[in-house]
Amino acid sequence: MTISWLGEAGIRLQFKETVVIIDPPATGAGLKATRQTAQLVALTQSNGRDWKSIAGEPLVIDTPGEFEKAGVFIYGLNIASEAGRVHFRIEGEEMSVGHLGDLAHGLENGELEPLEGVDILCVPIGGKSVLTPDKATELISQIEPRIIIPIQYQVAGLSSGYGPLDPFLKAMGAKNIEPAEKFRIQKKDLPADDSQVVVLKVS
Repeated sequence: MTISWLGEAGIRLQFKETVVIIDPPATGAGLKATRQTAQLVALTQSNGRDWKSIAGEPLVIDTPGEFEKAGVFIYGLNIASEAGRVHFRIEGEEMSVGHLGDLAHGLENGELEPLEGVDILCVPIGGKSVLTPDKATELISQIEPRIIIPIQYQVAGLSSGYGPLDPFLKAMGAKNIEPAEKFRIQKKDLPADDSQVVVLKVS
């Protein structure tokens, strides 16, 4: 699996020949249009998401439920306290990815269950309208993913209004992390014990 960050809540997942794009960000705030091809597009909400720029006649998922295409399974999660939004668990290549775009608060036990034990978690950490670094860290300790990818924080050249990355890295005890263009991972390479924070550049 190869993971890229599109900025804001946007994530691109490539499972062999199948591409999933989650929350393609709208233009503005320094971001360019997401001119890519995908088989699946998953939207936590329609506002601020530029899904119409995605080529390839993708299956667009913006409701709770279970969906499958080209060997990739997407579970749209309906969280009671997040009315009008859908969060996602995505499975392919024997790995699972959780995505919590625009989440602004912690989750209760019943809400946590579909996400517990995901291998990779994309979690907002920039405060303002999403989780603060401390709240994100607390949620990560409940879900216990192997890989953590922070999203929705301030990066140079963007005017999102989110807070910076450093307080989250400090809260996680993560040091000397070099941002990467992409992150490639196979099941056999997942950390066995400690979790790992992966920081991505906007691509």
